[in-house]
Amino acid sequence: MSATPSPHDAALKLINSPVAIIGVAAQDRRGGLTAAWLVRVSLDPPMLLVSVGHERHTHGLMAAAAEFTVSLPGEDQVDVARLFGLHSQRDRDKWAETDHVLLGQGVPALAVCSARFLCRSAGRFTTGDHDCFLGEITFSEVVDGPPALPLRGEDYRP
Repeated sequence: MSATPSPHDAALKLINSPVAIIGVAAQDRRGGLTAAWLVRVSLDPPMLLVSVGHERHTHGLMAAAAEFTVSLPGEDQVDVARLFGLHSQRDRDKWAETDHVLLGQGVPALAVCSARFLCRSAGRFTTGDHDCFLGEITFSEVVDGPPALPLRGEDYRP
């Protein structure tokens, strides 16, 4: 489902954002998606905010989960970003198709990536057609290091 184009789209696309793969496990199910947006929002405690569309399968799992992961794919992982961004977990087990590790209480994260985080769910609020999920970082690691894959407009390709 595509939002109505805004006269602000061209300028908004110039805001640099990393591609972020979100992992979640709740209600004996797991989910994952390429988040619409990711931003660091606090130094103390260290916190991230991720934005997830209401219609996404992972949205309901995020609302019920105590933890979630954030994986930052590397620049050579465009196919992984597309897998998680263009396919629904309702129809396809993306984690079964991707090398992953389990963090915390069994939450999937990319095995190969620039960096990954485990976050304790710390709240959520609605912003139009998305919910913003706050996560307090409880674990982080640099895996393969920079550069992380940046979001480039409509697709992830360089």
